[in-house]
Amino acid sequence: METILLKDNWKLTVLGQNVYDIPEEPIDTVVPSTVYSTLLEKGLMPDPYYRDNELDALKLMENDFRYETTFTVSKEQRTADRVLLRFEGVDTLAEIYINETKLGSSNNMNRIWEYDITHVIDGDSENTEYTLKVILHSPTKFIAEEDEKCPVGASSDAMPGFPHIRKAACMFGWDWGPRLPDAGLFREVKLVSVNTARLADVYIDQLHKVKEKTVRGNIVEAVDVAVDAEIEWMPGITDGNVIIRLNVESPDGKTNLVNDSVCIDPLTDSAPSSNLTGLYCDVRSNHLNTHVTVENPQLWWPNGYGDQPLYKVKVELISKEDESVLDVWEKKIGLRTATVNTDPMPDEKFEEHMKDQIPDLDDGSNMVISDGGRKIFVTDKEAKKVEGRNFAFEVNGLQFFAMGADYIPEDNLLTRQNRERTDMLLSSAQEANHNCIRIWGGGYYLDDFFYDVCDERGLLIWHDFMFSCASYELSDAFEENISVEIRQNIRRLRSHPSIGLWCGNNELETQYESLVWQKSKKQTYDYIHLYEYIIPKLVKEEDPKAFYWPSSPSSGGNYENSNAENVGDVHYWGVWHGNEPFTAYRKHHYRFLSEFGFQSFPALQTVRRFAEEGDFNIYSRVMEMHQRNTAANGKIMNYLSQTYLYPKSFDELLYCSQLLQADAIRYGVEHFRRFRGTCMGTVVWQLNDIWPVASWASLDYYGNWKALHYAEKRMFAPVLLSCEEHGEIDQKPYVNTLPQPVDVSANLHVANETAEPVSGVVKWSLRNPDSSVVKEGSFDFTAPAFGGTWLPHLDFNDQDRLQVHLYYELVIDGKAVSTGSTLFCAPKHYHFMDPGLEVSRNGDIITVTAKNYAKSVSIETEEGVLRLDDNFVDMEKGEKTFRILPSRDFTAKGAEADGNLRVRSVYEVAEN
Repeated sequence: METILLKDNWKLTVLGQNVYDIPEEPIDTVVPSTVYSTLLEKGLMPDPYYRDNELDALKLMENDFRYETTFTVSKEQRTADRVLLRFEGVDTLAEIYINETKLGSSNNMNRIWEYDITHVIDGDSENTEYTLKVILHSPTKFIAEEDEKCPVGASSDAMPGFPHIRKAACMFGWDWGPRLPDAGLFREVKLVSVNTARLADVYIDQLHKVKEKTVRGNIVEAVDVAVDAEIEWMPGITDGNVIIRLNVESPDGKTNLVNDSVCIDPLTDSAPSSNLTGLYCDVRSNHLNTHVTVENPQLWWPNGYGDQPLYKVKVELISKEDESVLDVWEKKIGLRTATVNTDPMPDEKFEEHMKDQIPDLDDGSNMVISDGGRKIFVTDKEAKKVEGRNFAFEVNGLQFFAMGADYIPEDNLLTRQNRERTDMLLSSAQEANHNCIRIWGGGYYLDDFFYDVCDERGLLIWHDFMFSCASYELSDAFEENISVEIRQNIRRLRSHPSIGLWCGNNELETQYESLVWQKSKKQTYDYIHLYEYIIPKLVKEEDPKAFYWPSSPSSGGNYENSNAENVGDVHYWGVWHGNEPFTAYRKHHYRFLSEFGFQSFPALQTVRRFAEEGDFNIYSRVMEMHQRNTAANGKIMNYLSQTYLYPKSFDELLYCSQLLQADAIRYGVEHFRRFRGTCMGTVVWQLNDIWPVASWASLDYYGNWKALHYAEKRMFAPVLLSCEEHGEIDQKPYVNTLPQPVDVSANLHVANETAEPVSGVVKWSLRNPDSSVVKEGSFDFTAPAFGGTWLPHLDFNDQDRLQVHLYYELVIDGKAVSTGSTLFCAPKHYHFMDPGLEVSRNGDIITVTAKNYAKSVSIETEEGVLRLDDNFVDMEKGEKTFRILPSRDFTAKGAEADGNLRVRSVYEVAEN
């Protein structure tokens, strides 16, 4: 099989009058490309991310567009049995022509589209030139017209009608993203010539021979690696005399295991192939199987639990007549088992420190509807308590505590994404001790390199199918379209060891359950049919050993209390959307949080890239254009008013917003890690941004680390010392309320997410604002493997809660591996003394000196955000050193540390 890329000599034409007055004349471009990316490269439109340029860029999508190129078919290709045009990614509504012959239409950016052109070129000479033309139609006009015919409900942050098109939903806007529904040929276009037969699909199965089950997971003595290859062949061209040859190469390249299959039997299990979109010749499909056994296998593990060795697998389709190789399939795989453990927990006893929990009371016979922060029971009999069920990722027999974040597309301009940029982003996740990542269902199925990077960095993927925050009307055509989409993408991705589970959608079950989106009863019934019958059936057929979960959040489906505490996964938004205090996490015992978050603004250095100095007010028009959640600025200011003195400048306000975000998530993660076994996962909303914006992300659009990402590095560490403090914040947050007793105390806890018991000393000291010690002590401890331990209660009720803070550190073999400090009142009321911060640099080492206690010490440069080994940390009086690390800003090179250093803390936020 020969493949030629049709990548050069393309022309793009904007059809008709348009917002930028671009003439209807061909513009040179390449493929892959998009309309926006081409026009930006040619200087024909302004940056849609700058100020409010998005508004005009959206209007451009009311136009249609034409991509056009010419190509020839070589003599060698003409001798092939068939010639195909293959489109890896068309965005989205297109008609495809060769010369004036229409090959077909496309209507799904998540599919590969193939057209057989053998009949078109048959009989032409070698130098015949063909014109390939792709007409792309307006996505915005289409969704408006379709929604008029059949209304569907959907997120109000996006354009009405977006569920009618199989295109990344977030391109139409989200509460963190712009409305920029680009168009184009965003992946490769190929001319493919096939002789005799080709590999239509390859499935890799693994059978692990487990020798022993241990606290570290399974000890495996051998893995049988089996291949099922679907062969597409043409009757009359071959009599079935083809085989597959499997080659498995060890990670070090020193060992190769090879085995051949038997020849294909054209009379058995032969069926018409349905792989092609446009099919003009008789093509059949059969399956060939073979296997090899890997002795003493090197297993693949999530980050933090072991290594990520990858075996190279090559499957060759070989003609037995002349031993020629007809086609090749190559992938890197990891040897591992992966599932989600959902075992019942009938005799579970909650740890005594877990208080104020509300039991789940929907046993399936009743209906529970979420209404904001309330749950409404619809029942005509006594509601029964739901039996708890586990929800834990399990890899190689080891159940581990999931720590990670939700991923959204990295850019509205899809061709800006590349392996280098993605690797920088995911390396930031790995460096912050993430072991998993959730691919959110409002984007698209990502390029192969994304999953390769996850394989290499040990990030286990929770993969939503691409449905989010909307109702969908099920028809025969829609079912056929999304069925092909799902089959193709499962087949493309299932061999990656990082794929941990497939999930039907994002938030549809809980929103349907609350009657949020659906416009008809049919859509309510269609939901169950689509996500609890059609899609799981496809998953079972295409990836039979994979775990399928119907929705996120869900308790397992069937509209049964989908956001239940004691079963399945939850999206918890009491903190943030519900305006609840950070301590509200302590009232819950969720099994697995697949979404929870808190917003912040990006740093000033990022704001400068999209705004002018006159825009530097969070309520300016431009700043509000880059804040897509309509209530968010008010929420940030509400939480800020409860926590900090009013910031003296725009820059200090941005800084405070990041401190709030880091603390909000820290409260949650530390709480749930203290109850490992009850809870088994905290996946933070969100990892990254799609454009420069205020959002829930821990990394800004350019990849710079916010305060939250540094905090995640600490809170996701394998061994964590955390503090459950009690004081004004959880008992009397408003000073003007009636005077009442306030318990001033603390409970320290050591969480151990390693396979060995951890022993050491926890040291604590109660200190004044000048860091002088009021009282101190220490505890020897041992935390069991994959467990934790609480330390004795600390009572400080004899102290002035506005005048003291608690410093704590966990010491192992003389080294402090986890440290922190806590106040017993809001920072705005603590009696800080001027820390007199000073900063100096010697090579890649930065030293900060404090004369008194300093909270949330941040080091930056005036020209750009600096990446350090740690930042936004609490400091007692004395010195602390930081190391400069290579930037993760995809626009930067190396370690960016130009310009003057500056350092600040909470004390400097307000006018003193």
